[in-house]
Amino acid sequence: MKQLWLMGLAALFLGACSSVPDELEVVDEASLVSYKNALEQPEQYIGQPARWGGMIAAVRNTDAGTEIEVVHLELQGWGRPVPSDQSDGRFRAKLAGFVDPMVYKEGRYITFTGTIAAAETGMIDEYNYLFPVLNASGKYLWPIQKEKTQVEVDYSSLWYRHYYFSRPHYPGPVIIRNTQGASEGGSGQSDKGNN
Repeated sequence: MKQLWLMGLAALFLGACSSVPDELEVVDEASLVSYKNALEQPEQYIGQPARWGGMIAAVRNTDAGTEIEVVHLELQGWGRPVPSDQSDGRFRAKLAGFVDPMVYKEGRYITFTGTIAAAETGMIDEYNYLFPVLNASGKYLWPIQKEKTQVEVDYSSLWYRHYYFSRPHYPGPVIIRNTQGASEGGSGQSDKGNN
């Protein structure tokens, strides 16, 4: 009985961790067309459902609606794009109404659900490009995640650190390292105190 209870709790926990936001839910996950398939054979999948996401490259508002150009990235189980230096290409998401480009800024992560429309030709700089198009029925702009800071402290006793066999083999202060992602500049580590 205890094992059954633990298995149920684990399934509930895993289900909660991988749940898709309400805006991105679809009736049949298995029917979703992948970006790669739509890119290779765009005419074959017109009208079929898809969930694509990535990084916003451009936002264009017109009286007819909004077009968001997205650098496609693979999605995690709950729909969030996986940050990566690799992409299969770009797509355009078409939305009814206005989207503020100050909120939907270039570089933010976004995911769409909708139906695949006819591909469109366009330009990326001076390069002719065929964009898969998604008529979006749902969208989710992912919150900005701040880099986590990790602080490491040497908790060995002061008395022990004064012995020859202690690290780094001579007396020294407590070492504190503040490790941050390389995206914030610098080497990612800074030592406080002298060794």
